[in-house]
Amino acid sequence: MKSLNSMPEMLFCHCCRVHHPRDEMDRHLTRHGYRWRCRRSIEAAQGSIAERDAFGRQQSQINRDLARQKAKRQFLSMQDRRLLP
Repeated sequence: MKSLNSMPEMLFCHCCRVHHPRDEMDRHLTRHGYRWRCRRSIEAAQGSIAERDAFGRQQSQINRDLARQKAKRQFLSMQDRRLLP
């Protein structure tokens, strides 16, 4: 098992699905074991229902945009390799 000193500087947040600096992250116990969450998502979850919904909508839009960018890069890469007619 690795010590905390050998851990990467960027950790993946399982709530917002983005890498963040380690000092912005906390470990939370879930039914699947411990997961890293950024403090921003933790604070958003502690707000009112309207604030949580707004945070969720904002994060969903960010995730959609990232998925589109990734798909576009992959598609362009395939065109560059002339895999498409």
